[in-house]
Amino acid sequence: MLRKAMDIRQRYHPIPLTVLITTAKSCDCDIFVEYEASRINVKDYEAMIQGFDTRAQTQLFFFSGSDEKHAEERIERLFAP
Repeated sequence: MLRKAMDIRQRYHPIPLTVLITTAKSCDCDIFVEYEASRINVKDYEAMIQGFDTRAQTQLFFFSGSDEKHAEERIERLFAP
């Protein structure tokens, strides 16, 4: 399992939430964002709409599965300026 804190506000314009979800769904591993006592499945549209906090600059992502390193790189590229 990989854990990576990512700055989601590096870009001048934020990426659409659907782009993040679609990118996550294209990976074979599980991807979660952790908040205090809960984890949100990045591949679950409803969970992301209800629980993804776009006000926080840094988000803690978890990757677990066969292509976790590749998934981490793809998600991190989304937030790069």
